[in-house]
Amino acid sequence: MYFISARSLQKSKNLAQQPWAVVHLGDGDDVVILEGRAEIVTEQEELERVDAAYRAKYVDPGSGAQATIFEPGADLYHVDVKRIMAWEYGTVANRTDWKFGS
Repeated sequence: MYFISARSLQKSKNLAQQPWAVVHLGDGDDVVILEGRAEIVTEQEELERVDAAYRAKYVDPGSGAQATIFEPGADLYHVDVKRIMAWEYGTVANRTDWKFGS
Protein backbone atom coordinates (compact mmCIF):
# COMPACT_ATOMS: atom_id res chain seq x y z
CA MET A 1 0.00 0.00 0.00
CA TYR A 2 1.44 3.35 -1.08
CA PHE A 3 0.32 6.95 -0.68
CA ILE A 4 1.83 10.40 -1.03
CA SER A 5 1.61 13.17 1.54
CA ALA A 6 2.99 16.69 1.71
CA ARG A 7 5.54 17.08 4.50
CA SER A 8 3.62 20.13 5.79
CA LEU A 9 0.41 18.14 6.40
CA GLN A 10 -0.57 16.99 9.86
CA LYS A 11 -0.72 13.42 8.55
CA SER A 12 3.01 13.49 7.76
CA LYS A 13 3.83 15.12 11.09
CA ASN A 14 1.81 12.47 12.93
CA LEU A 15 3.53 9.64 11.03
CA ALA A 16 6.94 11.07 11.94
CA GLN A 17 5.98 10.70 15.63
CA GLN A 18 3.94 7.48 15.35
CA PRO A 19 4.39 5.53 12.12
CA TRP A 20 1.55 3.04 12.69
CA ALA A 21 -1.23 3.63 10.15
CA VAL A 22 -4.80 2.47 9.63
CA VAL A 23 -5.93 2.73 6.02
CA HIS A 24 -9.36 2.01 4.55
CA LEU A 25 -11.01 2.00 1.16
CA GLY A 26 -13.44 4.79 0.38
CA ASP A 27 -16.34 2.35 0.00
CA GLY A 28 -18.41 2.03 3.16
CA ASP A 29 -20.36 -0.96 1.87
CA ASP A 30 -17.54 -3.43 1.23
CA VAL A 31 -15.13 -2.63 4.02
CA VAL A 32 -11.38 -3.26 3.80
CA ILE A 33 -9.14 -1.93 6.57
CA LEU A 34 -5.35 -2.26 6.52
CA GLU A 35 -3.04 -1.73 9.49
CA GLY A 36 0.74 -1.47 9.47
CA ARG A 37 3.85 0.63 9.77
CA ALA A 38 4.17 3.52 7.32
CA GLU A 39 7.65 4.44 6.12
CA ILE A 40 8.93 6.99 3.62
CA VAL A 41 10.22 5.33 0.45
CA THR A 42 13.77 6.43 -0.38
CA GLU A 43 14.98 3.83 -2.91
CA GLN A 44 14.98 5.41 -6.39
CA GLU A 45 14.04 2.16 -8.18
CA GLU A 46 10.96 1.71 -5.99
CA LEU A 47 10.01 5.39 -6.40
CA GLU A 48 10.22 5.10 -10.19
CA ARG A 49 8.25 1.83 -10.25
CA VAL A 50 5.44 3.30 -8.16
CA ASP A 51 5.47 6.52 -10.19
CA ALA A 52 5.07 4.55 -13.44
CA ALA A 53 1.98 2.80 -12.05
CA TYR A 54 0.62 6.09 -10.66
CA ARG A 55 1.06 7.88 -14.00
CA ALA A 56 -0.69 5.03 -15.82
CA LYS A 57 -3.66 5.12 -13.42
CA TYR A 58 -4.16 8.88 -12.96
CA VAL A 59 -4.56 10.45 -16.39
CA ASP A 60 -6.55 13.64 -17.02
CA PRO A 61 -9.28 12.60 -19.50
CA GLY A 62 -9.30 16.01 -21.17
CA SER A 63 -5.62 16.73 -21.62
CA GLY A 64 -4.02 13.31 -21.23
CA ALA A 65 -1.67 14.74 -18.59
CA GLN A 66 -0.38 12.12 -16.18
CA ALA A 67 -0.11 12.68 -12.44
CA THR A 68 3.16 11.94 -10.65
CA ILE A 69 4.25 11.05 -7.14
CA PHE A 70 7.16 13.46 -7.51
CA GLU A 71 5.46 16.53 -6.06
CA PRO A 72 7.61 19.25 -4.46
CA GLY A 73 7.60 18.95 -0.68
CA ALA A 74 5.88 15.54 -0.66
CA ASP A 75 6.99 12.02 0.23
CA LEU A 76 5.87 8.61 -0.91
CA TYR A 77 4.93 6.29 1.96
CA HIS A 78 4.75 2.51 1.95
CA VAL A 79 2.57 0.75 4.52
CA ASP A 80 3.96 -2.64 5.54
CA VAL A 81 0.57 -4.28 6.07
CA LYS A 82 0.40 -6.45 9.18
CA ARG A 83 -3.38 -6.88 9.48
CA ILE A 84 -6.35 -6.78 7.12
CA MET A 85 -9.99 -6.74 8.19
CA ALA A 86 -12.80 -7.06 5.65
CA TRP A 87 -16.55 -7.53 5.51
CA GLU A 88 -19.53 -6.85 3.28
CA TYR A 89 -22.24 -4.34 4.07
CA GLY A 90 -24.66 -5.75 6.64
CA THR A 91 -22.55 -8.82 7.38
CA VAL A 92 -20.00 -7.58 9.91
CA ALA A 93 -20.58 -10.85 11.79
CA ASN A 94 -18.79 -12.53 8.88
CA ARG A 95 -15.72 -10.31 9.20
CA THR A 96 -12.50 -11.90 8.00
CA ASP A 97 -9.14 -10.98 9.51
CA TRP A 98 -5.69 -11.73 8.14
CA LYS A 99 -2.50 -11.21 10.15
CA PHE A 100 1.00 -11.14 8.64
CA GLY A 101 4.33 -11.39 10.39
CA SER A 102 4.77 -10.64 14.06
